[in-house]
Amino acid sequence: MTRYRLTGASASFAGAQWERKDDDREIARRILNLLADRRMLWKDFSLEIEEHCVTSANRTREQIGVHLDNPEIGTELARQLQLLQRLFRDFVDEVGPAGGDWDRHRSPMGTDPLSMALGRLRGLVGVQIGELAADYDLDVSEELTTIVPDQAGWFFERFNSGTP
Repeated sequence: MTRYRLTGASASFAGAQWERKDDDREIARRILNLLADRRMLWKDFSLEIEEHCVTSANRTREQIGVHLDNPEIGTELARQLQLLQRLFRDFVDEVGPAGGDWDRHRSPMGTDPLSMALGRLRGLVGVQIGELAADYDLDVSEELTTIVPDQAGWFFERFNSGTP
């Protein structure tokens, strides 16, 4: 629900001025749109470049921070966004310039460290995307649905309720 705040009134023609305030659902919708535009969350691992991912993660953290600065944000949504922000910060710490103590070309499991870090980020962010979408009854982009877990239908259940 969109909120409005009275910002001015005039007595001569009985007019009023209103300022539109975003509610938590609108903020959550904007966050899902922001995440849908982050190809590092859904594009094939082999197409990703470490420095581009770090730059994208930092931009995402900053943009989430802008929403956290909104004085109208609810406590629960703020908690969810702080968690998202921390997940991206952890990713940057793991693969960024200061976190690159590992050998970038060899991994004991045969997977490069960037792919492992991206997989971890996608898994954790996917859960948060599912929770935001469920909590605020929002649609998830086709790309992002690829990282939302479907364990026992907990997220997609509302979309499959009409099918046997």
